[in-house]
Amino acid sequence: MTVDYAASEQLDLQATLSFSDAQAEWKGLSISYPAIVNDPVLLELYDPEGMSAITDYSNLHYQLTDITLGGTYRFNPALYMTAQASWEYYNDKEAYVYGDMSGDAYRGYLGLGYSF
Repeated sequence: MTVDYAASEQLDLQATLSFSDAQAEWKGLSISYPAIVNDPVLLELYDPEGMSAITDYSNLHYQLTDITLGGTYRFNPALYMTAQASWEYYNDKEAYVYGDMSGDAYRGYLGLGYSF
């Protein structure tokens, strides 16, 4: 959802809110080697029985919330300044291979522009 508000002739304000909920899983993994594969290193490193754990690691579920506030101020028709601040929250609902990856991030920028 985005809101754009012209506060004045010189000032334009924006706000954005987004939310994502994503899930994925992988079922029925079946790995086998062709009979011609006889390399002992390959057979040990890529054991099909050990690879069956991949299906457990494939259960993904995360939520992402993003809130952004910003604005643009025009000093004159050519010169303007823009600023924006964002907060993102990532909620790892199903821990993956590296564990719980939940956390948040703050971002911001300030810019000065000139239109020709």
